Amino acid sequence: MKKAFISIILICAVTAVCSAAARKSRFADVVPSVEEKAAEEKQPPAETARDEKDIGIELPETPETYVKEAWDNPELWVIGTDGGSSIEINVCEAAYGPGLKIKYELKKGGGWVQFNKKLSGSFSEKTPFAFLVKARATGDMEIKFIDRDGSTFWRKVKLDKSYKDWRSIIVYGNTLEYAWGGDDNLDALSEISLAFSGRGNGTVWLDEIGFWKEGLPASFPPSGPVIDPDSELPGMGERQRRAEKLVPEEMLVLEWLKTVQDTSSPEKQLLPSMECNQAQTFNNALVAMAFILKGEKERAERILDFFSGMTFEANPCPRIQNFFYKNEPRGFFQFVELNESRGTPAYHNPGASDRWMGDMAWLLIAYKYYEKTYSSDRYGRITELLKNLLKSWYKAEDKTCGYVRHGWRKGDSRLHEDHGHPEGNIDCYAAFMLCGENDYAKKIRKWLDKTVKGKSLPLDLYTWRVLAFGKDYAELLNIPEYDLRYRKTTDFNGEKITGFYHSADMEIDNIWLDGTGHIACAFISCGDKHRGYFYANELDKFLINRKINGAALKAFPYTANKSGSFEWVRQDRGFVSVAAWYIFAKNGLNPLTLEQTDVEFR
Repeated sequence: MKKAFISIILICAVTAVCSAAARKSRFADVVPSVEEKAAEEKQPPAETARDEKDIGIELPETPETYVKEAWDNPELWVIGTDGGSSIEINVCEAAYGPGLKIKYELKKGGGWVQFNKKLSGSFSEKTPFAFLVKARATGDMEIKFIDRDGSTFWRKVKLDKSYKDWRSIIVYGNTLEYAWGGDDNLDALSEISLAFSGRGNGTVWLDEIGFWKEGLPASFPPSGPVIDPDSELPGMGERQRRAEKLVPEEMLVLEWLKTVQDTSSPEKQLLPSMECNQAQTFNNALVAMAFILKGEKERAERILDFFSGMTFEANPCPRIQNFFYKNEPRGFFQFVELNESRGTPAYHNPGASDRWMGDMAWLLIAYKYYEKTYSSDRYGRITELLKNLLKSWYKAEDKTCGYVRHGWRKGDSRLHEDHGHPEGNIDCYAAFMLCGENDYAKKIRKWLDKTVKGKSLPLDLYTWRVLAFGKDYAELLNIPEYDLRYRKTTDFNGEKITGFYHSADMEIDNIWLDGTGHIACAFISCGDKHRGYFYANELDKFLINRKINGAALKAFPYTANKSGSFEWVRQDRGFVSVAAWYIFAKNGLNPLTLEQTDVEFR
């Protein structure tokens, strides 16, 4: 591995990889379909926004009686992008005088742009945030409220033909769904964000942006759980969401993982996420664990050897996948290019990848699984490096609790955020428990118990807590499992299939296969096997045929379809993390405790 590292360093020097590079999408090389390209090419040209007043509500000739203070000035907003997309905001003539004209172009494969306004003072929940909008655009518009503890609440709006003329959008806090950060209690509004995400480009006009008068009708229904009346139906079957036994594991999924490892790079070590050119640390940690579980020791070692070998302390290149930079421990990037691509050498960060604590925790868990399974100290050094890095990022909130901070962000442009990340700290709790660092684990768990509350959280904040904390937390699984905002039944390959979306959203009809694997493993691990079997069996219905180098294989897509900003997902390509979760579920493995439950097959 030293030789490989030295050769990569030479590539780094020769090609001047330390120069800035345009950031790619999180999952690179996702090529839009012919139909998607055609749709983008046929997008109508932007037009001047004036004279149309089909705005959804009766506005007076002087809208100042509705709008308390209009924010129709570009200088009031702070622009942000994903690094590869672009946005331009200018003043224009709008429905009621000066407004904002926003032109954006999202990067290939999917991207986002946003503009935020900081707020001061207090705001009544009875006062709506509202604006007039007109669009010639593709993708989604996102409306986000952010409170002082980092809690983000949002609503996505599809920018389709219904916005070709002026319309009003009126938003109250109780009509937004919790998205991420902090907790699910919107208590001290500090920032409003408007964003555009997905694919393509467009022009959007906004007018009369700000807080409007109380009592106006909301554009969206109130948020909150939508409980299935059959949620507690007894017995076995589709409606009951229980199965007597597991469908036997499809072994061609493991063969697909092996083939992808052998064909995706000359070194035959790391796997790309979606048969593309992007190697993600988290996904490779999962695959290494799946290989260990299935007795593929040498294949697991290929992945684990790569990371343990990329620990050259004097590394001078800030973008190579290496644990150190100039003798400073920083951890591994979330993703790098697997092979040279568009000027970015192999195993280099293409632009703005994070070195995120959650990935480090999962990689540490994979090393501990190898150690446990093979009674080996082969990876003792990298295990200590990862553990000590996470310990160094720990921040005490008081003497009894605290959290591990985020890590390096956006291509090492800054270190940490000003708040804790619950999902990543569940990972760190599990890793510390496996390392015998019980005091750190205990304090993180107390912080999580204090911080993570509510019924509209991201799915993995329920499933992973059960996997990490055990049966005492099993009731958390009923929150997403009973709630039709999470649990979806959708069509795939001509079949009706039930699974889970990653967040609470009634308007999205999509299934996140990773999350369905999470909940299957969680139910099995906490003793509710029949529900776990049901969701593991539902995954089998998502199997797709793949052929690589003449070999007939089976794999899973990342999502059932492209809705919910998953335009970058190809349903005809396999995704390695889903394959890993499928193997965990079919073999009764809890990947956060490394305990295995006996399962029954048909």
